[in-house]
Parts: sequence; structure tokens; C-alpha cells
Amino acid sequence: MATASSALNVHITTNSDSEAKTSSFLPVTQPPTQVLGPIASLSYVYSTLPSFTLTHNADLTHHVNVVSSGPPYLSFPAAGGSAFAYLNFEPNPEQEEGFWHRTQTVDYIVMLEGVLELSLDGGEKRVVRKGDMVVQRAAMHKWKNLSRTEGARYVAVLLGAEGAVEGGVELGGDVLK
Repeated sequence: MATASSALNVHITTNSDSEAKTSSFLPVTQPPTQVLGPIASLSYVYSTLPSFTLTHNADLTHHVNVVSSGPPYLSFPAAGGSAFAYLNFEPNPEQEEGFWHRTQTVDYIVMLEGVLELSLDGGEKRVVRKGDMVVQRAAMHKWKNLSRTEGARYVAVLLGAEGAVEGGVELGGDVLK
């Protein structure tokens, strides 16, 4: 079963509501993680609502509410919102395929470790390696770890496009919310 690295620490800053607007850190936390399948997991780092405000730390209140609501954690933002996630893929000794899915988001992805295959429903595939970047635009896709012995990891910032629904994801033609 896939798990996130225990070394993931999230450092979140905050600002006081005083006129001085002093900044500080919240206590270090580890992001909550949800299993996506036998070899993959997603760690929820942060998200914002559409047209969010930093006044009175409203975005932070949203984050705290998402974490306290329990799984599944919000990982796909509504139109105008954003999300930040860390994905972990365990070694894939059986070369299991990922699952087809699409979100109404533009995703900025940076590979941190490993080698993944990104497949699109049009039949094209690309191998994505450490240091590579992907700009994924509402594509129906799936990920597969090509290594039988090594894990793979990436971080992604997702921006909700017009029509995106908070938490919405399309799997094999079915929309989940």
C-alpha cells in the first residue's frame, strides 16, 4: 500500500491582523495523505477557494476546515481556486497501470524523483523523469511508475479552470464529487 514519506514537513506562514502586519510561522505539520490505489498516494498540502482573501487569514481557515473534515481531502480546486499536492508512487514490481482521470484544472507538475509514464487518452505517452516539468491542461490521463524497485514523487500546483467544481474529478467518464 502506498504511503507518503514521513519526512514531509509543511511550513505555513501567517500574518497578524494588527496594523504592524507581523509575520510568523504556524507549527510545522505533516500533510494528511489519502491512498489512491495499491501503489500511489496523494498528500494534501494546501488549497484556496475562488477569489480568496488573506484578510483575517480566511484562506488559512479554509485549509484548516479541509484538514479537519478528514478524507477524502480536497485536492481539486473549484474555478478560480488553487491546490498544492505531493504525489508518491511506490515501486511497481507488477507494473500495475494507473487509473484514467481528468480534472478541470491546469496543473503545474515538477518531478522530484523517479521515472513515471504519463499516458493520454489519445494514445500518446511520455516518460517523465526527475527535474522534468509538465503543464497538464484538463487532460484525461493516467500515471504509471516504470520502476519495479524505486519510488517516484512529484509536486503539483492545480488551478481551477472555468467550470471546475471543488473536489470534482472525472474517472473513466463518470464525474465524482
